[in-house]
Amino acid sequence: MTQNEEISMKETIKKIAVKGMYGFQTILNLGLGMRLGIYDYLFEKARSSSSGEKITSVSFTLEELSENLKLDLIYLDAWLHVGIECGIFEIDDSCERCAKTAANIFELLVDRDNMFYFGSTVKMFYKFAPYQDYFFEHFKTGKIENILETPSEDYKEGQEVSAAVGKINERLFTKYCRNDRKKIQQQGAIILEVGCGYGYNLEIWANKYKKAKFIGIDIDPNGVAHARDLVKQNNWSDRIEIFEMPLEEYIKTSDLKFDMVLLNEVLHEMNPDEKYRISVFENIYSLLKDDCILFVSESMIPDTFDTEKKEFQLFNVMHKSLEVAFGSRFYNEETFKNLVDLTPFEVENAEFIRERGNSFWKIRK
Repeated sequence: MTQNEEISMKETIKKIAVKGMYGFQTILNLGLGMRLGIYDYLFEKARSSSSGEKITSVSFTLEELSENLKLDLIYLDAWLHVGIECGIFEIDDSCERCAKTAANIFELLVDRDNMFYFGSTVKMFYKFAPYQDYFFEHFKTGKIENILETPSEDYKEGQEVSAAVGKINERLFTKYCRNDRKKIQQQGAIILEVGCGYGYNLEIWANKYKKAKFIGIDIDPNGVAHARDLVKQNNWSDRIEIFEMPLEEYIKTSDLKFDMVLLNEVLHEMNPDEKYRISVFENIYSLLKDDCILFVSESMIPDTFDTEKKEFQLFNVMHKSLEVAFGSRFYNEETFKNLVDLTPFEVENAEFIRERGNSFWKIRK
């Protein structure tokens, strides 16, 4: 009897129909709630009512949401009913006709400052649905879109997801790269982010390493404008500069040498031509000080027919499916090493650091 024959019809129905339907409805419910501003409202409510104590849940009424967000009560009732059925919310017995976020939901989907927050990722999945019409036609034509022509709001939200990955990997860097961390904690250390986008990832590192100075470069004018606004809002003009230009132009205008260069979820979006990507690594190599590092956060995606893959890969594979329309080119561990081997960096100095489903490459000059 084959493995497929051992799986019962009941198990298959449960996996595809029941779990699939609950998962689909959960994404729809969460995405709609975020789009309507309900989750932002709950976040601000919890923050304003906090007296320094740890918040694990927030309560609300439908009337409250309707009044404050100008939303129809009947629609809100239907939305909440699905949310309760999917386990996002539960009844709050401490008050009449109240609901509250279910266990862990506040930390995961409401509290934007929580280290486990992934609401921006869920919202991205929700917003991916309307793009199916584009994908339908692209399957027939093989057409490739220009990622910079994506609606700015959607692209911005994609950058928020990338920053969420960057936040996790910065924590891994702190945990596993103590000597390198000490270098960039020192006064006068300087860090370059190539493809800084909207500045979200740069903000994470700037908040953590307050003595370091930063340079961010990107070719997206909307992203650069937003990143500059973040610098202004945080009064960082004395330690962060943002430039709208590609790396090959920046290297001609600067004689700075860096203690670290960051590539956060941007390599796969670069020109897929291997010669171009090699030139990127060559330029980065020339910008780094000796014994300093290139930090590369990238989804490592196995070959479709790799039967050896064992760990959870859904998010990485979904990343591939989200960006196939832009001609994005990803790597697995072996092909990434092959790329590094064609650059001035030594493969022996490329360390893959992984903890569960999160990972990054540390490549030393």
